[in-house]
Amino acid sequence: MTVAILTVSSLSMSACKGLELENKTQQVDGYTESQAMIVLANERNRYKEAYTASILTASVGDGGESFEEVLTDNVREYLEQVRLLCMMADERGITVTSQERDLIRELSETYYSMLSGEDLSYIGCSVEDVQTVYEDLFQATKLINELTKEAQSEISDSEAKVIEIQQIGTSDLRKALAILKLCKIDGADFATMASRYTETDTVTLKLMRGTLGGLYEDTAFSLDEGEISNIIETGGMYYIIKCTDGYDEEATLERKSMLEDAINTSAFSEEYQSYKEEHNIRFAERFWRDVDLQNGELSTVDNFFELYEQKFPD
Repeated sequence: MTVAILTVSSLSMSACKGLELENKTQQVDGYTESQAMIVLANERNRYKEAYTASILTASVGDGGESFEEVLTDNVREYLEQVRLLCMMADERGITVTSQERDLIRELSETYYSMLSGEDLSYIGCSVEDVQTVYEDLFQATKLINELTKEAQSEISDSEAKVIEIQQIGTSDLRKALAILKLCKIDGADFATMASRYTETDTVTLKLMRGTLGGLYEDTAFSLDEGEISNIIETGGMYYIIKCTDGYDEEATLERKSMLEDAINTSAFSEEYQSYKEEHNIRFAERFWRDVDLQNGELSTVDNFFELYEQKFPD
């Protein structure tokens, strides 16, 4: 859930002392340049590792922006989102407990101990800087988990149910009637018949509610496992269906989880967007105009978020 909402494709923070608020005059502390560089350097190095340093100068924006410019903008937007979520959490009384802070301190010390001299020179952070950024990420994540928990929606097995079928499709009704008669013979191999006679590209397919709709879907879900349907006419084709698995447990559980996540994420997004409209924040531009991702060539650290996910997998 956190990954879905706080996806990190590019990140960063600000050297300003406060945030500029629109529609609200409340002052909010910003991030120091070294705190911003923890995240920005991490993402720069991750992309460099995947695509080599040449990715930074590649033109990727609609207006001819370089990847470096797009990355920096995305980082800033991400961190503005994190800060906004922390503000939202404070108002709801969702804070970092002393026990959680101890775990974050351990994580911060682990990360800091792994930084090379080149990393430290480029980022310029202290272990306290690392802890500040991790705590904000933790509080934002905690808020997301709390809000999605409130919005939990149980999807029934019947709604999420996935079945497996085999089909024979033909545009000729007479041919469909003849094939159906052959399929009804004891010992007939439906799969063999399908591969021989079907005009469809696919013989075997997994089916879930809402994907095809209409008579075809209703018929498929009405069949018992091993049962063969009568002829179904739809879209100018004549189909014969056999249910080969009336309940694909693994696929059903996966679909159920996806449906629940989609509903919960949607519920969270509504609350977040409503709050964002009343608390429109932007980091001051001075630091962002001076960001240079070309420096610090020997800095390679790229595990800031990986370590966080290992420490707090839930």
